[in-house]
Amino acid sequence: GESEGNLRRIMQGQLDLPLTEAGREQARLVAARIASMPVAAVYSSPLSRAFETAQAIASHHGLAVESVQGVQEGAWGEAQGMTWTEVTARWDVAGGRPLHEMIPGAETPESLRSRAAAAIDALLDRHTSEVAVCVSHAGTIAQLVAHLIGMPEGQLPRLRTGNTAVTVVEGASDEAVITLLNDMCHLAGHVDPYEAAAARLRQ
Repeated sequence: GESEGNLRRIMQGQLDLPLTEAGREQARLVAARIASMPVAAVYSSPLSRAFETAQAIASHHGLAVESVQGVQEGAWGEAQGMTWTEVTARWDVAGGRPLHEMIPGAETPESLRSRAAAAIDALLDRHTSEVAVCVSHAGTIAQLVAHLIGMPEGQLPRLRTGNTAVTVVEGASDEAVITLLNDMCHLAGHVDPYEAAAARLRQ
């Protein structure tokens, strides 16, 4: 769901910020969408914006949320909590050098993909014939999609992941297939994260 960091338009990374009221509504709506499914387990990044979303989902199934370190967002080191304007004023982002090489403490894309892929592959193998839910973050999901479709290291899909967007992956890790990607139909007529962001930019 939308977090306070999204609202403030900052680089969150592993900065632990809570959901906004809109984010809680998004979590309620995605939880209602999944409520009729036979969910066997709910996993989440330990960051509260993901964990609170996962708890909303798990509450419909009488399940506890299991924290998975590997699917938390990538770390942005000293840039965490800064706006993009502040980042560009401090580091020469126009020079073409990758951000993670310039920002002290930033996680490399290779590290993010490696840990996230290992975590998701383990969950896929654990739940090959069951429905399991895992709540993560946009940057991590982009790396996971790249992993699942076999993109080379250093490449990412052109994907904008919406708050509480649903992606479905079926099969064990060695034959996993994405059958639904970034679907937000549960938000129709309610909280549209893209329109909300656009409206704030117009203010």
